[in-house]
Amino acid sequence: MVALGATAQPQTTWLERSHDFGVFMEQDGKVTCHMRVVNSGNEPLIIVKAQAGCGCTAITYPEKPIAVGDTATVNITYNPSGRPGQFSKQAIIVTNTTAKRTILEITGNVIPTAATLDKQYPLQAGSLRISQQSIPFGELAKGENKTQFLSCYNASTDTLLVGVDGALPHLKPAIVPDTVPPGRVTALTVHYLSGKAPLWGLNVDTLTVSCRPLRPSSATAGSASVNVMAQVIENFKNLTDEQRRNAPVVNVDCGNRLDFGEMPRGEKVTRSFVVTNKGKNLLAIRRLWVPDREGVAIKADKLEVKHGKKATVTVTVDSSMLQEQLLNVPLTLITNDPDSPRFTVRLVGIINN
Repeated sequence: MVALGATAQPQTTWLERSHDFGVFMEQDGKVTCHMRVVNSGNEPLIIVKAQAGCGCTAITYPEKPIAVGDTATVNITYNPSGRPGQFSKQAIIVTNTTAKRTILEITGNVIPTAATLDKQYPLQAGSLRISQQSIPFGELAKGENKTQFLSCYNASTDTLLVGVDGALPHLKPAIVPDTVPPGRVTALTVHYLSGKAPLWGLNVDTLTVSCRPLRPSSATAGSASVNVMAQVIENFKNLTDEQRRNAPVVNVDCGNRLDFGEMPRGEKVTRSFVVTNKGKNLLAIRRLWVPDREGVAIKADKLEVKHGKKATVTVTVDSSMLQEQLLNVPLTLITNDPDSPRFTVRLVGIINN
């Protein structure tokens, strides 16, 4: 009797473990499939719980025990709203069997509505839709590498060949896969090597994503620009206490404001400020930068400043090239001062017509 009791247990025999919904329209709403399980053991089978991979998937199942030899149905519902393209989702079914867990899978391909397409993939390159126009990498310490990606969707009825141009020593883009069937998604992957970036501070580069149909059809070829942005900063994390004590210290004599006063329209006006190194080690001026703007020129008489020495930064404003009446431009001074690697001096003034 003890041996018989030890071997008595429920057992699951699934008649279906996966379901493909195929291609269907987002506007048709939720879709549901039914997967059947037979209790092929010799004790009642209980589905303890079911876990969906995300909120787009709902599962219902019988809560009462399933008798020996009986069949029960697990219903899996997928909500396609706002989720265009191909999908693959898993559901975990937990039972009172020895194996305990069973994984069920649903797949399909959602054809989006025009509203979803415009919202999820606003950038257009012919028949290819792209999820965003820029890839911001944020701050990267010099030497740090990072990878990001964005999605591209084939909104045509033909297979598209997709490519990307604009690779640079610090920028490695790729399209994987580069052959995209109708209604499928591919990824633009960008690997950023900040150690090879040409500038300290803000770097902005442009990639060109293009597509062409595999064969003549209603699909159209096209291209679009995607901007890649990164703030490359100096890595001070590994400085020793002694290195920090001896580090350069930047001091700007004009504070955070350089006033040009009133400037007659059409004239060039020059102002300057002095940068002093109040630290011990050499102060390196990495970059003097203003946002892309014609009419503002900056020059430093030296880019390396020894202890106690000074550098003069000269700023010339050509008022004839400025559209606004008020001058209000941030100038960023980037140095190797670990406590103040970026210092902003705001250029201000009034232009009289």
